[in-house]
Amino acid sequence: MVRVPTALGPVDIELFDTAAPATVANYLSYVRSGAYNNTFFHRSIRNFVVQGGGYTWTDGAGGQPVKVPAAPPVVNEFSAARSNLRGTVAMAKLGGDPNSATSEWFVNLADNAANLDNQNGGFTVFGRASSCPRSRAA
Repeated sequence: MVRVPTALGPVDIELFDTAAPATVANYLSYVRSGAYNNTFFHRSIRNFVVQGGGYTWTDGAGGQPVKVPAAPPVVNEFSAARSNLRGTVAMAKLGGDPNSATSEWFVNLADNAANLDNQNGGFTVFGRASSCPRSRAA
């Protein structure tokens, strides 16, 4: 379990470490290294996803976001048994490269299985968000 603090309240993420061990290890490496400190959700699409893990704010960047340094990509561990349903947490990746997930992850705000389970090798679900705050934008 990982707790992600947000301006709208904490989001607890139950990690599926047995089902997606490489993906969970990748995510936890960013958590434990502090790479996710001061990150923010940089993409929010109503009834689709909120995405974070890609950018941080630092005092020395002149008020500009700074890309989170990426570790080597993790192998895609998509499984239809862990579908991209509302509340699940999955890794973002580059188009056309199923094995390109690094630091960016997203929370599914709707049932996105028909779309995200069937493109680019499927998007690896590695957790489930609970205690999610509700916002007017989501």
